[in-house]
Amino acid sequence: MIIVYAVVFDLELVKRFRKGQPSEIVEIGACKVDLTSKEIVDRFQVYISPRKGYVEKSTRTFINMTIEDMMHAVPFREGIMRFVEWLGDQYYLCSWGKDDRIHLIDECIRKKVSLDWLVNYNDIQKQIGALLREDNKNQLGLQNALELAGIEPQGLAHRGVDDALNTARLFILFADRIKLQTNEVTKKEIRQFKLRLQRKNEANRSASPSSPSSRSPLSPPASGGQPISDLRSASEHLMRARQEDRQDHPSGAD
Repeated sequence: MIIVYAVVFDLELVKRFRKGQPSEIVEIGACKVDLTSKEIVDRFQVYISPRKGYVEKSTRTFINMTIEDMMHAVPFREGIMRFVEWLGDQYYLCSWGKDDRIHLIDECIRKKVSLDWLVNYNDIQKQIGALLREDNKNQLGLQNALELAGIEPQGLAHRGVDDALNTARLFILFADRIKLQTNEVTKKEIRQFKLRLQRKNEANRSASPSSPSSRSPLSPPASGGQPISDLRSASEHLMRARQEDRQDHPSGAD
């Protein structure tokens, strides 16, 4: 099997404020690199709506997500299906560090989404880091790697599609010296993730001050966030976001 594309992707997550809070994905950004021409031939980007249907201002600010971006966010299942369709049939998946793969497996299991597409994954941070510096014991951050490689960053840091673009530029620079592997998510890994999820859910239930049955369906979650049932329409999402912005800008300017 000859694979002609490397898909370099990056995920952005909801900022967490309590132990045990799920690491929900709010953006998938990716670039498709032709391994023959060593050129970026396509890009992908989608915003994901978290479980409660609203992206807090702290997260939006960190990942450079606008209110309009939030209004166009889609459920995780739809976002992943768009990504998988864009991937095509044969590809290597590459990311800067192993965490993104872990987050994808974790959320796909929680949302009951197939993992058949998560194949040929490669953590290119370790290989590129070893090429950029002799001491590669500690993980090298993307921004530092770009600086060491003499690459001027494009776009905004912590914006998934821009981080994917810059990671792809690093990949292209060292493509001839990167060894890409074929693999898949094993049944053993899936069992381990499910077991960890089960234990986490049990720990959260035992730590909860009240049992689920004693709560009203509209009660706020432990994180203090607002449940999706309280946010009945897109207009309420928009109103809440603008109110948060006005708190930071008393003049009323958006």
